[in-house]
Amino acid sequence: MDYANRTTTPSTWLPLRLGRAIWRQGARTPRCPDTPRLDGKLAVVTGGNAGIGLEISRGLAKRGAEVIIAARGASTAAEACDQIARETGSSIRYLPLDLSNLDSVVTATENLLALVRDRAVDILVANAGIWPQDYAASAQGHEIAFAVNILGHHVLVRRLLDRGLLRDGRVVILTGDIYIRARECTSDFAYQGSRGGGLAYSRSKLGSLWFAGELQRRHPALQVYVVHPGVVASGLGGGASSGFGAFMRRTMLIDAKAGAQTPLWCATQPNLVRGAYYHNTMGRIELPQQDPAADAQKASTLWARLEELSTPFV
Repeated sequence: MDYANRTTTPSTWLPLRLGRAIWRQGARTPRCPDTPRLDGKLAVVTGGNAGIGLEISRGLAKRGAEVIIAARGASTAAEACDQIARETGSSIRYLPLDLSNLDSVVTATENLLALVRDRAVDILVANAGIWPQDYAASAQGHEIAFAVNILGHHVLVRRLLDRGLLRDGRVVILTGDIYIRARECTSDFAYQGSRGGGLAYSRSKLGSLWFAGELQRRHPALQVYVVHPGVVASGLGGGASSGFGAFMRRTMLIDAKAGAQTPLWCATQPNLVRGAYYHNTMGRIELPQQDPAADAQKASTLWARLEELSTPFV
């Protein structure tokens, strides 16, 4: 069955879920078609200067979109912009953005408004994310994975909506199927033991699914898609240089270019289901009732908390 018509109701049993995500994922990950063209479209990619984000930026530019890379690393972003512009001939610019500091998100949206004037963003890819190795707090005092992966993107989207920069475009939000480890997503998660960072990341990815669903429900003019890009050899979770990490990279993981294909699919292809969860190996996910991502009450509660924390910055 081709990817466009593939739907799956996955297991909620952790070993089976994660095993199915990795098994033969290189062969099962779709390749995004080169069409339709995106000439005249404006795209913003958070974390678009490295890893999957860089390949998403490159893929959008190759299809003719004008791309703005919103990222923290100025030197890597400048290098990415120069490289992609040379390869594609498309316009690509850098917007400084540190999602861990909401003051930076405020400044970034004001700079974006000045940069694009009255144009709306046609494609927003919320790609940037962090898998912390040790506990850290954001500039506003929130657990860092929550702050970067969820809250920073929430404030960015809210400000773009309120300023007319995001009207009826596509919003592609990256998650990870590892969310199945979690049942909660809160701003005050306290780490316990060496695996606290991994669980914080899992919680934030559950929050990404809840955030995407609520965004679609509350703003039906948008086209919101949430994406598991694959289990990618990015070093995001650490351990890439260990013997086990090297083995995983060689045998089971996909590279950043392959990981960009499902996000690009959701950013460019017609006839997708709004608000749906798309997975690189399983297609469109139909969540079973017992899946934590299907908890509408917790999704609504998270949105309310995000609104509360965002109030001084929107």
